[in-house]
Amino acid sequence: MLGVGAVFLKEVRTEWRTRVALSGVGLFVVGALVLLGLGLKQAKLDRLTPGALVWVLALFTAATGLGRAFVQEAERGTALALRLYASPNAVWLGKFAFNAVLLLVLNLLTAPVLFSLLELDLASVNVGILCCVLGMGTLAIAAVFTTMAALVAQTTARGGLLAALAFPLLVPAFQAGLNGTKAALGIGLEGVKSSAWQVAGADLAMLSLYTAAAVLLSLWLFDFIWND
Repeated sequence: MLGVGAVFLKEVRTEWRTRVALSGVGLFVVGALVLLGLGLKQAKLDRLTPGALVWVLALFTAATGLGRAFVQEAERGTALALRLYASPNAVWLGKFAFNAVLLLVLNLLTAPVLFSLLELDLASVNVGILCCVLGMGTLAIAAVFTTMAALVAQTTARGGLLAALAFPLLVPAFQAGLNGTKAALGIGLEGVKSSAWQVAGADLAMLSLYTAAAVLLSLWLFDFIWND
């Protein structure tokens, strides 16, 4: 039986050969950054706006790039081989790991570029908190999108359906992510005796619990989805 690592490496090799997700997501990210930079560079934005835009980009990046996680198996006829040689848990965890790594790299690269384009003072950003919040948020997004991608893989309107199913489920994670981003940007800390890490602690805990619940529920549900 194939393990999680074997499924992950299969995803990496497939993406390296086709570059379907990378090209689609890369074009979206570059286009979005250019348009936001041109449109908002001279605008007088508060500090929260760049932080909120990071999560908007994270959502649409996931919707653009993670939807093909299971579509390619159906298109190439490899789904049956995966069912025969890998357990459902190994398939989901391998694809989740690939999606999480891809999305995490893109989000960590996008955030500083976006902040620079919108002329946010990077020296005032708590990088540690921002990386932790983005990291946990990315894992939550990847978990939900991986499962929803499997659910809609056989439908004809999977593009719009994927985002429509995933977004409502991710609202609690986005709320915690936005609150944690505020702490990373120093918003609302004036006159507060607690440190930024203490303020962000509850949001990081919320993201951790949400991600753990999303992973456990996905592993349970995926067995039914994959073998249906």
